[in-house]
Amino acid sequence: MSLLAICSFDLKNANSEDYKNAYADLEELGLTRFQKSDKGYVTAIPTTSAMGKFSGKNSAELRDELRHRIRLAFAARRFESRIFVVVGDKWAWAVEST
Repeated sequence: MSLLAICSFDLKNANSEDYKNAYADLEELGLTRFQKSDKGYVTAIPTTSAMGKFSGKNSAELRDELRHRIRLAFAARRFESRIFVVVGDKWAWAVEST
């Protein structure tokens, strides 16, 4: 089963290096800011968000696993954060700039 996971986060009292480290932690988990569309375009999703495609689990299991692993990674860096994770198996996405 192909699943799409999106994580949006806020870091309290963070600097640019903290955000750089947060994105690196998320990337290690398979969640990145840059995505390739079906048409082959690579685009950045909005700031403080990352997403990735996963397989082999159901949505609730993946959501809980990612939320737990992100929390551990951010806690290891002593980040105060709010983490929002969404996982779905029927998805489509688009990016638009104004």
